[in-house]
Amino acid sequence: ICPLWKTDAMKPINRRSQMRHSAGMLVLLAAAAVHFAHPAHGAPAFPDPCKLITVAEMQQIVGPLKEAPKGTDPKSGEISCGYEPSKGPRFVDIALHDGELSAWKKRNGGKSPVALPEFGSDAFVNPDFNDYADLYAKKGAVILRVTMPKGPQSIEAVKAIARKALARL
Repeated sequence: ICPLWKTDAMKPINRRSQMRHSAGMLVLLAAAAVHFAHPAHGAPAFPDPCKLITVAEMQQIVGPLKEAPKGTDPKSGEISCGYEPSKGPRFVDIALHDGELSAWKKRNGGKSPVALPEFGSDAFVNPDFNDYADLYAKKGAVILRVTMPKGPQSIEAVKAIARKALARL
């Protein structure tokens, strides 16, 4: 009788070995399902970014607003609040993220990120990120990002907004 398989890999698996393998796979699949069904334990709880700075405070920094600030739906995966000044910069965005500032700096820091030690050891501002001033600072597990169009006062404005917002994080 000539066997139909040519290598050991093609031989039928021992039933006892196959059952142990199947049981092990079930345990791994169950563990993965539990892990992905529940949010990560280390994920920070994000506050409402529209409450990190009052409308009056924002108006002191950028002038009158066209309308009330607009927050995004957290279910979208983005946690941010947008402000639209009547004059001056077209917009101001306050966004909250998790992760490490070093990763954000590597990705969005540009060629010459400016360190902001007054906001923490890894805080920085990119004064020209696609024509925007983009400030990043971290408090606890939450990264604050303040963005507005580049302009003569944009760096000072994002710093003033960040000071107010970080105090409430």
